Amino acid sequence: MSAIIARTATGGAIVAIVLLARNLELDGKAAGILAACLTLPHLLGPVYGRWLDGVSQPKYLISAAALSYTGFFLLAIFSFEKHLAWLLAFSLLLSGVCSSFIMGGLGTQLPSLVSASNTSLRKAQSWDTITYGVGHTLGPFIIASLSALFSTKVAVSVLVLTPMLAGMLILTFPKKHVLPKSDASLDIGFKSVFYAFKDSSALVRTLVMTSGAAFSIAALPVLAVYLSEHWQHAEHHGAYLVTAYGVGNLSGALFLIFRPLSKEPLTLLKRSGSFLLVALLVTTLSPSFVLGAAGYWLCGVANAIFFTSSLAARTEFAPAHSAAQTYMWVAAAKVGAGAIGALVAGTLLIQGVTVSLVTSCITLALILIVCFAVFKVQK
Repeated sequence: MSAIIARTATGGAIVAIVLLARNLELDGKAAGILAACLTLPHLLGPVYGRWLDGVSQPKYLISAAALSYTGFFLLAIFSFEKHLAWLLAFSLLLSGVCSSFIMGGLGTQLPSLVSASNTSLRKAQSWDTITYGVGHTLGPFIIASLSALFSTKVAVSVLVLTPMLAGMLILTFPKKHVLPKSDASLDIGFKSVFYAFKDSSALVRTLVMTSGAAFSIAALPVLAVYLSEHWQHAEHHGAYLVTAYGVGNLSGALFLIFRPLSKEPLTLLKRSGSFLLVALLVTTLSPSFVLGAAGYWLCGVANAIFFTSSLAARTEFAPAHSAAQTYMWVAAAKVGAGAIGALVAGTLLIQGVTVSLVTSCITLALILIVCFAVFKVQK
């Protein structure tokens, strides 16, 4: 429940920022830069991962981040009103730091909350994906419905209050079992994790595939408002497109609850990545709002399956005693690539929304070729 509530805010954050920017008549490039400010701090994921590995009770750190997220995002809304660009960028960057713990930090706690069996862990990962699906559905829906009834400012203000409740619920998590301090392997740091990636073809492929998918899919929330106008609908209907994406995430996650993933993680990444590419192509070729919404939904389904495949790969290929660091390294690369994807999508809007979507499709296709056709799998 705490993950659903927290991720409701992160699920609607980018479309909220784009709508606020649009209301101030800022161009697509500016909207992309602001969206990137919210996601770029995730590049410091390895630092956050080490903090989470190093503290005895990570729930306190994650809870503090959730509570802080509300404060910094409200500061961003104030900055929009006062036209304080430096304060806006600063507050969004700090919101991004907090968001990293809400999104990735909560996921790192799964192994300590379920039994050690592979089946139980994969089911838990599917449930974790559901929390993203629900959050990515409720967040944009709150923005769309409250913007229509009241204003974008009211909608965003309501949305960013949800992490406060999540922060309180996170404190109710059971205490984590603390390993003996005498175990020297607990001191694994950046260098050791770096070499773990360097020596593992599986981890590198996981990192590259996850980053490539994030870059491609990041265009969807940025372009939603502009696609809505392109398909001759009101701009705030773009939030409904992102809601359709969230419903797709939820649909895919629910499917995985009944049919948990069972294949080898790299095979899962290849198949789900290909599915995601097809979904992006469907969205790109959609001629109307209704078909575009269906494309967004299909992208959500594909991304849910891809995300769960990535979770399985991160968990199963991670070195001993540095699971959080490995998880957050991949999360950092994923969201960092997503920030670049959002920036590129916004920048290319001057050429038209279709150009941005085509760029996403080409990028993901190239990543699939590089990961599964160029390099040989190391046994």
